[in-house]
Order: sequence, then structure tokens, then C-alpha cells
Amino acid sequence: MNLSRALSSASFAVLAAAIAMPAHAQGQASEGHAIEELVVTARMRAESLQETPVAVTAVTSAQLEKMFVQDLSDLTRAAPNFTIEGVGAIHRNASVAYSRGIGYQGVDQAIDPSVGIAVDGVFYTRNIGALQSTFDIQQVELLRGPQGTLFGKNTTGGVVNITTKKPGNAYSFDGMLRVGNFGRADAAFAADMPVSETLSFRLSGTRQKSSGYMRNDYLNPQGLRTVEKWLAGDDIQAIRAAVRWNATDRLEINASYAYVKDRSDSVGGVNASFPTDALSRAGRPGFGFPGGPTDPFVTMRNFPSGDFQDTWAGTVNAAYDGDGFRIVSVSGIVRSSNFSYSDFDVSDLSFFETTASKRHKLMSQEVRVESDTEGPLQWVAGAYVGRTKWDSDQIFFLATQTYEASAQKEKTAGGFAQFDFAVTDQLTLTAGGRYSWQEKDFTRRLQRPIPLFAATPALEASEDWSRFTYHLSANYKINADAMVYASYSTGFKSGGFNSRAASQATIGPFEPEKAKAFEVGLKSDWWDNRLRVNVAAFWNNYSDLQISTFRPAASGSGEEQVVANNANQRARGVEFEVTVLPIENLTVSASVGYLDSKYTSFVANLSGGAATPANPCGGLQDRSQKGPCYLEPTRVPDITSRIDVSYDFDLANGATLTPNVAWSHEGAHFTDTLNAPQGYQKAYNIWDASITYVEPKGRWRASLWGKNLGDVAHRLSVVPTAGVLTQLYFAEPRTYGLELRVNLD
Repeated sequence: MNLSRALSSASFAVLAAAIAMPAHAQGQASEGHAIEELVVTARMRAESLQETPVAVTAVTSAQLEKMFVQDLSDLTRAAPNFTIEGVGAIHRNASVAYSRGIGYQGVDQAIDPSVGIAVDGVFYTRNIGALQSTFDIQQVELLRGPQGTLFGKNTTGGVVNITTKKPGNAYSFDGMLRVGNFGRADAAFAADMPVSETLSFRLSGTRQKSSGYMRNDYLNPQGLRTVEKWLAGDDIQAIRAAVRWNATDRLEINASYAYVKDRSDSVGGVNASFPTDALSRAGRPGFGFPGGPTDPFVTMRNFPSGDFQDTWAGTVNAAYDGDGFRIVSVSGIVRSSNFSYSDFDVSDLSFFETTASKRHKLMSQEVRVESDTEGPLQWVAGAYVGRTKWDSDQIFFLATQTYEASAQKEKTAGGFAQFDFAVTDQLTLTAGGRYSWQEKDFTRRLQRPIPLFAATPALEASEDWSRFTYHLSANYKINADAMVYASYSTGFKSGGFNSRAASQATIGPFEPEKAKAFEVGLKSDWWDNRLRVNVAAFWNNYSDLQISTFRPAASGSGEEQVVANNANQRARGVEFEVTVLPIENLTVSASVGYLDSKYTSFVANLSGGAATPANPCGGLQDRSQKGPCYLEPTRVPDITSRIDVSYDFDLANGATLTPNVAWSHEGAHFTDTLNAPQGYQKAYNIWDASITYVEPKGRWRASLWGKNLGDVAHRLSVVPTAGVLTQLYFAEPRTYGLELRVNLD
């Protein structure tokens, strides 16, 4: 803990030293050494990061390569007060993104995530499969705070805005080979193939493969191995084809089609059942309890596991440059099919196994018209329509086999506009609004024994919602290198239905979540663009939160998911991001986020039944009040910070040798709604490091890399299942390996 505090203090010290750097030090910097300018599209148009009055962190393709990224979870803590990790449990490729105290950590398709993910302008409507979206990427922008005006619903926490690489104008080939511990063996390639001055193609592919970091020690009564020894490995193949066509001097069309085949294992997980859980009473106590598992990466599973998914995604982006305006069209279709099977009780007993199938389809169309002049008024206006449908079914292997199913169709439409008016050369005012409408038609078949399922009637429900969200801001340019801004934004997350309800009474609908956010910030460059200091402070209020958890079913048999919809939450904090080039070849970047978040009201029955001595938190309880039933919001560490240091050694032969060290810190937090003690994660630190050799002509480079070098076992999630069992999932332990990249132009 002392080390955590020391390094957190060091992060603040970097910021303070940077801001207080004396003027005479400016002359000590070498010529031509400056921080590169980054262009972002956080406001639906290309503009400099430092001129964008939004809290956004841009991670370029070069930075992604330096981080040896496998999926989006490698970007957790890349921005202050922002984390993105795997869900841990079944559907391991689902993203769990939290920003400024708000997010979603489940795999229920009927509940929308709070942090949106957009790929080339196409907004993904669910988090399952989202962790695969790191393939052939040009840049990732991490937008923090409500983005409801330009991006629409389901962005109360923010947006992960992903841009893929476009075909180049010259022939080129990039290749990558990566090997590492736990059987890591990855390969990737990308080739640009111009046909003419106006037409170019790009073809890219990747393969990720590992045996996994969870050891399964289960042997059958005859001492034979009947299921896999290693769990949590990945097996992913992807291919992407893209075309860029400059049809005329004014019209450019970019189109792409990608297919991802995922045949990965389920994440391992360990039994963490309470002594009162049925699994413990059956003789299998949980992790951290007497007689339970003691190694977070060793499990006993007697049932096979896998998370299989096929994803097809097509996108067409067209841009027409008119006289003083620009028209942009974004068309997208995403289709996926998922089949998962899991030893849900993570034990050697045939206690609770399950298979789940999910199918999903999204079609969307957005058209924008935006200004393209140098005048004082800049504007963008557009419309969006989308259709989504999904269905899912699940089989539970208990004493008797049971089956349940859900399905939904959704229509969405919206119109938006935002205007920037330069009152003076220094002061700009911004106002924007969006009207959104959506309709959901939902069908639910309750869990029943399979022989009786055909006779089970379907429960149906339908609802529509509409909402106006808006954004107001002002920014003031102190000089050419510094800007301050203040903004007030609103946003909302879609209402919906409970696809794991056990009765008509708990199906819903539940109402939309709402967000109101105030933010002030500073963006500044100093020391001839060798020092960058960006600061943001915020105060967010969330209302009508959709908080889901499992509790015993009202029927008295089994468990059910319930969605509480009346919690209010306050989140306030401050964020610092600094990059400094103190001397030539040395780059230091640091970020620190402080977050203070709590429920201001939360009255709900999350435990089922009435309050009794054996169930003191039963019945309606105000979970926001200090006492035995008090709850903290999920995944809200008070401090998130990161320091990254690299130095380029110029060798005599013209080659470059670059060591890189990164340290990140995350404060203590709970990983589930009910604050289960097994899921409490203490504050921890992660060390990553690499050393890269680049040959003199830059045609190839070789790297030795390591992640989580301290081998810290930190918790991803805990899943209490209403007195039946409890699962506990950990992130990867120490990983390391070698990587070779080639670039032939």
C-alpha cells in the first residue's frame, strides 16, 4: 500500500513539475523534438485533440503495438477513471467498460451497456463479442462522460470510438509473429494493393492462439482426464477486406467487410461459494473459506467449456464535399452467432452445467451534413435509423434439464444537430440537441423442464420511449497553445425488459437511465510542444439506474434475475493527463484519475423475501444509507493512474533500441452489485515492460515483452447466484514473449 501511495504521489509530482517547469528550461530542449499532433473525431469531425473541448484519450496504432494489445481489455487504465475488462464468466468476449463510475458488467442482451462502442461510425448495441474489436485498428478514442447528443443513447458513461485502417496509396505489406508463455502463438498480416490513383484495396488477417492460464486438475474416478487440462485459452481467426474509391474529386467511398471466428475456451474461474450456498453444503466450499480452493489459477471442472462466436460486419462510409458543406453517410450491418457451454459450478460435481445460444443482428444508417468553411459558425446535423433483433436460449443441466428462451426486436430513430459559434477569436459557444425514439417488442419463455416446454406459453411485452438530450458548452483560447472549457451534457441509456425473469411480475419494462454531467477542463501545450498538460474535473448525476442481480425466485425454487430501476448515483472527480519530452529520445506520459462515487438513494429488495434474523437485508432496504445493508457502486476505484516511460537509444549502425516501462495502479473496489467480500479487490499495481530493436532501415523490428510482471492476481468479477453457488474470476497472471514485425513498402 505504501508503494501504491508513493507511485500515485509520483504521478502527481510529474504533473506538478511539468506545470511548474521554469521558463529558462525551454532553451535546453533540442530542436525538432515535439509531441505529435493527434486528430480525433470525438465531435463527428476531424479536429486536433488539443482543440476538442471534450475529455478524450487517443490511442494510436503505434501505441497499440507498443502495448502488445490482444483485445480491448489491454486498454484498461489507458485513460483516467476508465476501465475495460472481460466479463470473466460465460461469454468471456463480452466487454465490461466503466467510465466515471458508470458501466455494465453483465451478458444479458436485453440490458444495454452504458459505455458505447462504435467501429468506423457503426454503433454496436451489445457488449458480447466487443473485446474482439482490436483487429487492424488505426486509432481508439476513449471519450469520457455522456455523449448523448452526437452518439445517441447508451453513452451515459462515454464512448469507445474505434477507427480501422484504410487502404493506402502505395503497395505495402505488414506482418507480425508473436510467441509467449501459456502456448501463445499469434500471427497477423496486412497488405495495401492500389489498383489506380482512385481505387485501392486492403486485405488483413490475424490468428490468436494460446493454451490458457487456468489449470484444470479434474480426473474422473478412474483417474483419467476426460476434459481439457488448460482453460481460458483463446483461438480466434479474423479476416478483413477494405476498399477505398475516390469516385470523383468530391466523392470518396470506403467500404469493408470482416469475419471473426472465435473458438476460445471459457474463462476458468474458481468456486467461491459462501458456506450458506448449496454448493458448499454439498461438500465443495469456496475460495477463501476453510477447505476451499487456494490457488486462483487452479480449478476442478468435470464438464467441457467453450465460448464460440462467429461475427460478420460490413460497413460503407461515403463522404461528398460540396461547396461549403460535407455530406457523410454511414451504413452498417453486424451479425453474430454465439454458442457457449460451461461448468457453471466450477467444481468436480455434476451440480450446475449449462449451454447458451445467442443470435444477434444489427442494421443501421446514419446521414450527416456538416459545415466545411472557415467562418465563425460550424455545424453538424443528421439523422439515424436502426433495427436490431436478437434471440437467445439456454439449457440448464441440474437434477432435471430445464430450458428458457428470450427474443427481442428493436427499432431506433433519431435526429441531432450541434452548432459552434465563434463569438470572438478566443471565445466559442456550442449548443447541440438530439431527439431519440425507440421501440422494443420482447418475448420471454420462462424456465421449465424440457418435456413440458412445448406447452409453455410465451410472455410478450412491448414498449416505446422517446427522449431529448442536449449539450451546452463554452471554450476560451487563452493563447495558441492553451484552452479552457466548461460544458453541461445530458444522456440516457435505453429502457428495456428482463430476459432472465422468472415471472411476469419481474419482466418489466424498466425505464431508461438518465445522466446529467457538468465538466470543466484545460488543454494546453508548453515548452515548444514538448509538454502537454490536459486536466478535466466533473460532477455527474445518474438517476433511475438499471441495477441487476440474482435473488431466490418468488416461487421458492431456484433463482431469478431482478432489475432495480430506482437508484440514483453521484460521481465527481478530476483527471490529469501529461506527456513530456524532457530530453531528446525520452518520452514520459502520466495520467491520474480521482473518483468519488456513491449512491444518493437506492431502495430495493435485492435479497428476496422479508427481513428476518437470517436474512437481515431482505425486503425493501435503502442501500445508500450506512449500515449492514449499505452498498457501494460497482467498479469505482478512487484512484486510477498510469506512468509510461520509454527511451530511444540510437545505435552506431543506425538501428534503434527502445526499452519501455509502464506502471499502472487501480484503487480498491467491489466487482459485483451486492458487494460480495470474495469479489472485493484491494488496491493493486501492474508493471509492464518491453525492449524493442528496430533495424536501421525500419523494415523489421523485434521485441521482448512482459505484462503483469509482478504476477498480481487481481479479480475480474464475482458472480453470486442466489444461495446456489458463487463463482470468482481473475485476470491473466504474468505473461511474456517475443514479437517480430516486418514492414515492406
